[in-house]
Amino acid sequence: MGEDLPPVALDVRNFKPGNSIDTCAIWNLLSSARLTAAARARQCGFAVAGYVRFEALDKPRTNPTPAESTMQDELREKLSRGQEFREVLLSVADLAVVARLPASKGLGRGEIAAAALALKIRCALLTDDQKARKLLSGLAINHIQTTPHLLGWLGYEGELTDGDIPTIIAQHEERITHVPSRLTKFFEAMWRQACLYLLIKNQPWAKEQGSSQNMSTPPG
Repeated sequence: MGEDLPPVALDVRNFKPGNSIDTCAIWNLLSSARLTAAARARQCGFAVAGYVRFEALDKPRTNPTPAESTMQDELREKLSRGQEFREVLLSVADLAVVARLPASKGLGRGEIAAAALALKIRCALLTDDQKARKLLSGLAINHIQTTPHLLGWLGYEGELTDGDIPTIIAQHEERITHVPSRLTKFFEAMWRQACLYLLIKNQPWAKEQGSSQNMSTPPG
């Protein structure tokens, strides 16, 4: 894995499995079948605002890649089952809660809709847009999370192993063809954090302390 990894501000030990998800995060999640399967196994659920669904499936695209078309088909199928992904409609009043804020001027419509849905149903927001995370940080959203954060948490919880990470990255890079949009270095950083916390968690002194205490650093 790469040596020059980005700093990690999110904690892999804490992740909310219920999320409102924006369009980019949908593609990053569906880019890897292994990651999607692990999230499903841990009973993660993703609420899709009506506009996010339109943006992902119905908004005209210029020369979509075969991978993008395949992911669209997968999303349609998952929405039709209503299990991991389910569509939730919003009212104009729901959208206005976010749209009327000064910070919304720097957000796309899909990000506004995803944030409004998170507020409406009081769940976490899954977005991989760093600008959106910063602009929305002042809202009363129950955690703003990312796809790499999800990967790290799945590793910490034992749903993913070290051997899964190269597979996830390879699948992700195969489907996300726009290199600047890839999350490879963030996947690596969150996996490294998961390994660190698992190492600490398995130390004899940490086991003696019990699960009720913070195990982020060794005692004394």
